[in-house]
Amino acid sequence: MRVSRFLPLAALLVLLLAWQGGPAVAQGPFTPTLSVTLDEVAPDNPDILPADDDCPVGAACKLLATTELPDGQPVWEWGSYSIVPSPIIGFAGDALVPDGAVTGRSLLSVRIGPLGRCPAEGRIISLDLTWLDGTTDASTTTGSPSDLCSFSHWPSQLNGMRDDFLAAHPGAALYARRVGSNPLVCANGLSFTQTDGSILGFEVWGDPTAAPTNESCGPMLHKEVFLGLSADNPDTPADEGGIPLRTCTAAGTQTVRWLADRRDTPPGDFLALEDTGVCSPNTPAGNNVPVPLNGGTAALAGIDVTFSEITGGGSTTVITTTAGPPPPTGFKIVGLAEIPLYFDINTDASYSGDLTVCVRYDESQVAGPEGNLKLMQRIDSGFVNVTTSVDTASNIICGTTAHLSIFVVVEPLVPSVGGIVEMQVGGSGSAASSAAGSSGTSASPSYIAVAALGAAALLALTAGAWYARKRWSR
Repeated sequence: MRVSRFLPLAALLVLLLAWQGGPAVAQGPFTPTLSVTLDEVAPDNPDILPADDDCPVGAACKLLATTELPDGQPVWEWGSYSIVPSPIIGFAGDALVPDGAVTGRSLLSVRIGPLGRCPAEGRIISLDLTWLDGTTDASTTTGSPSDLCSFSHWPSQLNGMRDDFLAAHPGAALYARRVGSNPLVCANGLSFTQTDGSILGFEVWGDPTAAPTNESCGPMLHKEVFLGLSADNPDTPADEGGIPLRTCTAAGTQTVRWLADRRDTPPGDFLALEDTGVCSPNTPAGNNVPVPLNGGTAALAGIDVTFSEITGGGSTTVITTTAGPPPPTGFKIVGLAEIPLYFDINTDASYSGDLTVCVRYDESQVAGPEGNLKLMQRIDSGFVNVTTSVDTASNIICGTTAHLSIFVVVEPLVPSVGGIVEMQVGGSGSAASSAAGSSGTSASPSYIAVAALGAAALLALTAGAWYARKRWSR
């Protein structure tokens, strides 16, 4: 019979440890701490840790969560994260991030010891692990133990946990996985969409089908880095870098809350920890004011908005989605990974005069000549062409408008003749598909990660979930 709780995060780092419950009686103090830092510096570099604790709205925000535990104390059983309110959201969806893309990093130091004897007999280990976006396609499994460490293969060892989670949350759908490995352990995180647009998930370090032989205790220091932009994986031939992973969508001081459930008490006996980070306004008063969104046009699907004049400062935001009104007849929307993208841009700043909107498109998604691309804006009940330029060298399309709303990049459909698709240099004109969310908000105490996140307030789960024992919630 499969046990329905997890060992602490660090205890899963050695000998492919598995998930299980802990002892029932608390022993000694439990005083973990949480520190959260975010900024926009080098958002695709996991080696440079966030430092200034301020990320402008619209920028690609890199986030560092640091947790510490004093010597001898038991590592927590599981926990829940939340941002109150929730302004740091993930990009449109995991399907947009290539498998193998670098999405984060874990730096961990913790004591590991025999079950029941960690403080007295344990030794301290250190771990440096890189997180990659992994496939969720179960048909790719080989049945090999190495699948646990593979971003391109689905680990069949996760089937039971996945199926139990889906059974406990009717209507849920698996949409994201991230994977990390080093010589000591392979780690996997799964997240699921719900019908209300929220995200639930869990994560396991090691093989969930193996029996545990060790446990973890303090001292523990864990630094978890979540990138703002995906980074290229040097071990693959493709370039997976430059895709937005998370941004701030509201200005202000944001509270990050973590609920820790110590291992040696009954489930649900939480200790709440909090820390804050700042999302700063990005649209100051002035003339010809540039505002980057989704990381700016240095990133794929990034945007630059330039206002002729800002008379009262504020914040400009974009919500990027994969579903929206259909494009004009005869056109298809150009996005990422054959998925259309809609950019809903808004501002609370006061402005006058025209403004320019520029979008960085992915040329691999363009079937015909790039010069045929159009930037269209949703006005009233239809789309209007606002294109002023297409830079085919830099893959940036621009348009001019007097106000903000939904924008899309489109191209003419490749025509067909007599039932035969007309071939054209540059690829095919297959229609892009769209993704929809799925289901319920039921919670099961037997799972480590049953904390719901509103879709419009989702922290960065496009490349995977938060690490073991942690989840974002309302």
